[in-house]
Amino acid sequence: MPAGTYTTKFQAGGSGDNIVPDGYIKAVEKVWIDSYTIGFTNTNSTIDIAVLPENKKITGIDVMIQTSASQSSGTISIGFSTDANVDSLMNPISVTTALTMTTISLFGGHIQNNTNSAIGMGKMSGFQFVTGGTQTTVSVKLNNWTMTTGTMKTVVRYT
Repeated sequence: MPAGTYTTKFQAGGSGDNIVPDGYIKAVEKVWIDSYTIGFTNTNSTIDIAVLPENKKITGIDVMIQTSASQSSGTISIGFSTDANVDSLMNPISVTTALTMTTISLFGGHIQNNTNSAIGMGKMSGFQFVTGGTQTTVSVKLNNWTMTTGTMKTVVRYT
């Protein structure tokens, strides 16, 4: 019967601890849950949402942004604070909506509000992204958002 790469190594007698890289099997998923109170008319803001150790596998990111005014004419991207464009995990995408709620779910790559419903924006290696030495602070970049108050809630999952 066919088996996945690490299942094959394990079935061949490997313990997993010395054959399979850390975080791929027998791993406990960790979460970083955070929130940010928005209080600005944005021109170009990067908001840090999680600080992870090096060489961790990010398995999922959820972002919910609820604002007092409609979310229109702005872009959002997700990446690391060390990225020039904060876009290692999701390229900038325009948000044009009369609603006050936007939700993003990665790595499936889904953003949802009333006028945007896009799939496949996440940049992934399989279903996970392995952090390197300079990629430890996960950030959301809001550009040209016009709200003055609101809340962003985030969950970053990793092993």
